[in-house]
Amino acid sequence: MRKRVPTYIITGFLGSGKTTVLQNLLTYCKDNNRKPAIVLNEIGDTNVEQDLFRDDHVLEMLNGCICCSIQGDFTQELHSFLMSLKEEDVPDLLFIEGTGIANPIEIVDGLTDPLLIDMVDLFSIINLIDGSKYIEYQSIFSSSKDVRALLKSQVTTSTYIILNKMDLISEKLAEKVKRKISALKKDEALLVETSYGEVDIQEVLEKRITTHRTEKLPLGKCGCTDEHHCTTHSPVNNHSFQAIKIAVTNPVDRIQFEKWLMQLPETLVRGKGIVQLTETEGLFQFQYASKQLKLTRMKEGNKINPCLILIGVDLDSKKIEGSYTETFSR
Repeated sequence: MRKRVPTYIITGFLGSGKTTVLQNLLTYCKDNNRKPAIVLNEIGDTNVEQDLFRDDHVLEMLNGCICCSIQGDFTQELHSFLMSLKEEDVPDLLFIEGTGIANPIEIVDGLTDPLLIDMVDLFSIINLIDGSKYIEYQSIFSSSKDVRALLKSQVTTSTYIILNKMDLISEKLAEKVKRKISALKKDEALLVETSYGEVDIQEVLEKRITTHRTEKLPLGKCGCTDEHHCTTHSPVNNHSFQAIKIAVTNPVDRIQFEKWLMQLPETLVRGKGIVQLTETEGLFQFQYASKQLKLTRMKEGNKINPCLILIGVDLDSKKIEGSYTETFSR
């Protein structure tokens, strides 16, 4: 089995400096003999920046946003892209640059799909903020409700926040911007100030998200491999956002399964995966959000092993895994 590729989501509103930071990351990779690959997303049918990445392995996702209108395509195409690579061409790092209106949590949702969770290892969500425009975007007179909600989502879900273009504003305004962002961000998320997208690349590339995969290691252990020198158990370097994967080896009773999901912590954001039910033949894809379970029968020929993927904040993976085993091994 191939190693999971360390993956970074680069998010931020229009004009915040995402492409500049991405170019700095690619330069660092090449200077240090590390093979990068890139997913570039554009709303329109043309990527006007393709010349900037002509020498890189690039997957272009056009005509929609990977966080919403083409999310299913994103999962399928990234899976096909990674599967098509020869062993020697598998990237050391994968950077995903969403559109300026992308919601990072939806991209995380795509990356933690059963098709991808064993292929990519989400390391960090990097958020670029234009410090010179941030206060303006918060005003009801200068932006829409949707824009304000999007900017809030980008801040609250990020693990590394780059406050860019700080050379364009006064010290007094800079302090105001930092206070507003600090009030929204997670405590573990690092906030750094810069101009021209100049940041400490090694710091940017640190692992800040934990993914557990219980079918590979004993309960309570991380699902990471030694190849990327995981720092999962360090409370300093890791964000509280998690994705937990639990292998499903036996059919589950639908009613019992729904009751089990309902008693999970309130900090659970999403549940999804593939299960086999005791009362019906075949496999079912499930989606769970806002205390609602949806099951959809899958077509025959599916090659994905049944599993649960639970996404949330400050989840006790050992406790949840133990609860599942106790409930469904009776």
